[in-house]
Amino acid sequence: MVGIGPLKPLLLAFASSNPNDSFDASQVKMSDVESQHSVIRRLRSVGTEKKELSHHEGLRRASILVPLFERSSGTASRSNIHVLFTQRPKNMKSHAGEVCFPGGKQDPEDDGDDVKTALRETHEEVGIHPQFVDHIARMETVESKHSLCVTPIIGLIDQGVAEPSQLKLNADEVEAAFAVPLEYFADPNNCDSAVKVKWRGGDFLLRTYLFDDPESGTVFKIWGLTAHVVHSVAKLAFGK
Repeated sequence: MVGIGPLKPLLLAFASSNPNDSFDASQVKMSDVESQHSVIRRLRSVGTEKKELSHHEGLRRASILVPLFERSSGTASRSNIHVLFTQRPKNMKSHAGEVCFPGGKQDPEDDGDDVKTALRETHEEVGIHPQFVDHIARMETVESKHSLCVTPIIGLIDQGVAEPSQLKLNADEVEAAFAVPLEYFADPNNCDSAVKVKWRGGDFLLRTYLFDDPESGTVFKIWGLTAHVVHSVAKLAFGK
């Protein structure tokens, strides 16, 4: 049974995130070029153990995959890791046209395994088989206002497998797929807006990115949970 398809990227916050925690890409010096291996090593250091609050146990669960893959840039020393995103069909009844990560609700067949959920949903939505995914890290579980726990799984995809033009998209759930350099989200100048919103008695920084995709000529709006997760991953990958 298919879950909820691409999860809506709305007002969800990491349980222990700091809304005032901004990342300055000026810390990433061009003279101190990042290699793919150093970026992946930092992400692996996050670990794959569960990171959630005690009351999350027993709540409804869902997972998303943050699919990372390397594109050849012609410069062997520079990190050229990209993030794969999907866009919901514009004719859907809810959250039409929104950008998100592959993911969905946990099914009984997943045996309570958040990684299995993320990999299954990714396979169903964009055709990437789990055998081509190395789940290198697990982010903190987030909780929606409807008590749905969402766990982001960072996955490193085999080179060539995640190219948007090569994917087999499930037309019922995905209208388009595109890729953005992970480093793009490490530069605050690329953030179109950042608005503080109230969440469970605290402040949450709601970021919005407008990415002009050179391959499709489309400007994609990346915001909410999707923007929060990818910004957090970029910070982990390139932060000092």
